[in-house]
Parts: sequence; structure tokens; C-alpha cells
Amino acid sequence: MHTTTHIDARMNQRGIRKELVGLALDLGRIEGDRYVLDTKTIRAEMCELRRKLKFLDDAERKGGVIVVAASDSLVTTYRAEKFCRPGTKTINS
Repeated sequence: MHTTTHIDARMNQRGIRKELVGLALDLGRIEGDRYVLDTKTIRAEMCELRRKLKFLDDAERKGGVIVVAASDSLVTTYRAEKFCRPGTKTINS
């Protein structure tokens, strides 16, 4: 989206970085011509990110996770660090 000199000036005056404007555009609810990113939405997003980070930490401790799918079915799953096919290296090697 194109920015105007007016928003650039207001961002500088109010200490609002372009990344915060981007968050408001991505996560905020639309009310007429405004994108509203309120504290309730911010807290919910932070909670979701913490939850996702917890699962990513778990996946990292397992050396990654592999899921095998066939057609529209999930067949099996295992730790990536345990997988070693003849002639291949493990992820941690």
C-alpha cells in the first residue's frame, strides 16, 4: 500500500514504526476506513505465538518431525533425527 508524507510525519511524531503499521494491517479488524489493532487482539496473537513457539521447541528437541502422507491420509510420523535411509545422511550429520 502506498504511504503518504502525512503518515510518515505522524509515524515519526508518535514513535510508530512501519512494522507496527504492518501488524495493524495484517491483524487489525477493519472498521470503515480504519484498521484497529487493540490490546485484546494483541494479547490473543501473543498467546498463539507462545503456543506455537512451545511446539516448535518440542519439534527442535526431536531433531525435526517427519509426517508421511498418501493421497488424503496421514500414514505415519517419526523424529527426523532417527531417520536414515541407506545412502543418505541424517539431518544432524
